[in-house]
Amino acid sequence: MARKAAVDRILILGRGVHGGPSGELLTKMVASMHAPQDGVTLFDAGDDFDPSRLKGFRVCVILGEELGALHGWKRGGFLDWNGVRLIVTESLEDLLQRPALKRSAWEDLKLVMREMGW
Repeated sequence: MARKAAVDRILILGRGVHGGPSGELLTKMVASMHAPQDGVTLFDAGDDFDPSRLKGFRVCVILGEELGALHGWKRGGFLDWNGVRLIVTESLEDLLQRPALKRSAWEDLKLVMREMGW
């Protein structure tokens, strides 16, 4: 099967993206974005994440300022990294502990949806 073009693909990068309460929350977030099922890749990243893995994606959503800071990426709209549009938003853990942050995370995801034409 051919790999989807970067124009159609986003990567959501964070900690705890698979399973448990964090994974359940992320599943709901992605569903709310009305993303094509095969257009979103989830990656559970540790401190040793290699940014070269971002190649081939149009947009990358970094879940957590701490994870973004490891690579010099900060919150505040889109950043460009080697042709990939990056956006840093709240971590899943923070969203679960402080539900009031969901509003700012949703605003970031709306930017992603606009960027992707969804």
